[in-house]
Amino acid sequence: MAMLAFALLAAAAGQPEIKVSPVPGKGFVATVAVIDADQYDPTIDRIKVLATQRCGSLKVRFGRYYFDNQIDVDRGVTVIKDFRQNFSCFDPATDPYKPVPADWVASSAEVTAATNFAKRFVDNLDTGNGAALSAMMDPALESTATEMKRFSDEAKMYQTAPGEFTVRLDGWLNNPEDAAYPGAYAYFAVLSSHPGIAGTCGGLLLYRERTGVYKISQYDVRYVSQALIDEAGYSDEELNRLCQR
Repeated sequence: MAMLAFALLAAAAGQPEIKVSPVPGKGFVATVAVIDADQYDPTIDRIKVLATQRCGSLKVRFGRYYFDNQIDVDRGVTVIKDFRQNFSCFDPATDPYKPVPADWVASSAEVTAATNFAKRFVDNLDTGNGAALSAMMDPALESTATEMKRFSDEAKMYQTAPGEFTVRLDGWLNNPEDAAYPGAYAYFAVLSSHPGIAGTCGGLLLYRERTGVYKISQYDVRYVSQALIDEAGYSDEELNRLCQR
């Protein structure tokens, strides 16, 4: 009844509807049909509330998430469609994932290992190696070779000539509150020098499984078409707004 009341309240307030459904043997999935990009964070906050209610005395662990996105040229905003967020419930007393010390600092060897892993990921993105990309993802994300090949195709769809994907380490996070597991994470921006690409939005979040070993915890990169920018006459400020969530 409380869940129904929350859903009705959200609908009355003009917020997008969130449906939470059980996934046998895996937990639950929260789905949203369509939202504007600036509704992303408020929608995630509402999903967190619903997940906490579902798990009760247990803790929430978020897993695979997925969405399609497109740019609404008329309004100059990014639209997110068919959003899906998996989550499960766990007991911290028996959780095998352990935090790093709050003051943990990556060594030069760890920085090199994480950077090489991120570079290898974007190299496989460039060549369209879906199997290799899938193997580099956190297993909890349930990424398939076919899905990752599609991500590679989308990353290259606006390119008009050869170029290069590069990564930029933007920082480390220790035991981030919203991450799937406690531990150390490295965030890399993904950049593209390919003609036809006006800019990129987002990047890669790497989870440190153990010393020198990483998995992609989050892939959230969008590529903005130069043709779209030229056609719409967007300024740099408007381009940055397209990347905002």
